[in-house]
Amino acid sequence: MAAYTFQDEFDGPAGAPPDPSKWSYDLGGGGWGNNELEVYTDSPARAFQDGRSHLVIRAGKLAASSDHDGRPQVRYHSARIKTLGHFAQSGGTFEARIKLNSQRGLWPAFWLMGQDISTTGWPGCGEVDVLEDFGYSAVQSSVHVPAGGDAVHSAHRDLASDTGWHVYQMAWLADRMSFSRDGREYLTVHRDFCPPAAWVYGPEPPHNGGMFLLLNLAVGGNVGDPPDSVEFPVDLMVDYVRVRGPGFAAG
Repeated sequence: MAAYTFQDEFDGPAGAPPDPSKWSYDLGGGGWGNNELEVYTDSPARAFQDGRSHLVIRAGKLAASSDHDGRPQVRYHSARIKTLGHFAQSGGTFEARIKLNSQRGLWPAFWLMGQDISTTGWPGCGEVDVLEDFGYSAVQSSVHVPAGGDAVHSAHRDLASDTGWHVYQMAWLADRMSFSRDGREYLTVHRDFCPPAAWVYGPEPPHNGGMFLLLNLAVGGNVGDPPDSVEFPVDLMVDYVRVRGPGFAAG
């Protein structure tokens, strides 16, 4: 079995931040293109190791403040971490063992983005969502490709959600990506689902030069705002992240 090209078991001491040699942070608010409500910070209260070999990404609800018209405005803080600048890869298998807290208005995700995003932009860089949960008792996996301009084609599949630990994996071959949970495949996206030039995930140019990993817990936005019944803080738990490869294996 091939060795890991990236591995984080989150076995640091309680309260330690994610390993800075492997992870950095996206920071700020502004909706992130999805009308999200949270502000991402690098606070150790929002992304930390729990001393039991888990990473915790914690979304918190801040005390309501007033906007310029004097209306109460609820604010949320959370974290979004990434391996950009530390690790990226084309081909191979990408997996994480994750425990979700599926509630309306919350949007946890384990996903990949092309490392050429700063020069190519989105969606030209490509995006693969290994796992997203929209709080509707289902998780979704997606492959996004550019279809010209800002238009995007995507292929996705919903999967029943629960609050247990599960291993989510994406196997990336030259002509397809396959998704599984706990070793049971539930979605395969072939490159012929889109125009040939739109498949930015092949070994031949044009391609995105490898993809980096992201983990985050968003609040609100296009998934809807969290109702009053959601009790904060809410945690996304990650047991490990492991990548094998590199390169494109034979199909």
